Amino acid sequence: MPSNKRKPSPRQSKDAKEHELNTIREINKVLDTKQVDLAQLRKLAAERGLVSSEIRARAWPLLLGVRETADSYEDHKAGTHRDSSVVDVDVQRSLWAWTDGWTDAQRLAKRKDLRFVLDATVCSQDGTIFYYQGLHDIASVLLLTMGDKAAYETLTHLSLCQLRDCTRSTLDAVLELLNLLMPILKKADVEVHDQLAAAQVPPFFALGWFITWFAHSVDDLQHISRLFDLFMASHPLMPLYAAAVVIKGARKQVLACEPDPAELHRLLTNLPVLGQLSADELCQEAATLLKHNPPDKLAVKAHLTFMW
Repeated sequence: MPSNKRKPSPRQSKDAKEHELNTIREINKVLDTKQVDLAQLRKLAAERGLVSSEIRARAWPLLLGVRETADSYEDHKAGTHRDSSVVDVDVQRSLWAWTDGWTDAQRLAKRKDLRFVLDATVCSQDGTIFYYQGLHDIASVLLLTMGDKAAYETLTHLSLCQLRDCTRSTLDAVLELLNLLMPILKKADVEVHDQLAAAQVPPFFALGWFITWFAHSVDDLQHISRLFDLFMASHPLMPLYAAAVVIKGARKQVLACEPDPAELHRLLTNLPVLGQLSADELCQEAATLLKHNPPDKLAVKAHLTFMW
């Protein structure tokens, strides 16, 4: 699909580079202090992004409160579990989008690490968390950014916290959470919300976005990592706010679509996540949307009951 974005002018490129360098300086100043100001780090991660893999490898565990483990990764990476065969299939078809220019041997080696990270994450928790299709997308971003052991520690933390409803034995709890998307969308764009509500489109089209943190839909590692910066620094339901912003960005297509549930579902499931907005713009809009419309208040107004 051709891009709708204009190519930045030399002046805009220079300003963007200067902004990026200034962001790096601000983040490093926070990270290099003896007592890291986590509130400031979260603000920088959400509003400006963490810029590079090197910074993310340092900052993501701090944002999440990840604790290093002793020998757990080596102890569990060769383990088996209920969904080991599903992991094998998912891993075999992974890492294409973000490894352009790699040799088959390089990709094969990284897939082996990915399988180890996933199996160790599930096996280390003694049957309390379960693999789901889509977890490998999140794990891939972590692996390519942080390396295998740090990816395992971070994924384990996410599986027990931010992604906990995804790693239960079924996705029933996630399907319940998706019901909050329409109240969020109503705050983002009433007209688009009303079009979907009138057609009675269920929110299941956003399932893949939510359970993969959009990693299955964004084929640029830097762009998806920018979204991860926001999600790691924010409320666990931030991906739903990002989803609302994506839908709002496609308002012309949504409003022009025939008000038929199947047609609208097809349109929404095929929306480019970064079709109208850059990753930075998407993150900033989603963060502002959540700030003014916190999920607990929206849930009360919509008569929804969740366990946060």
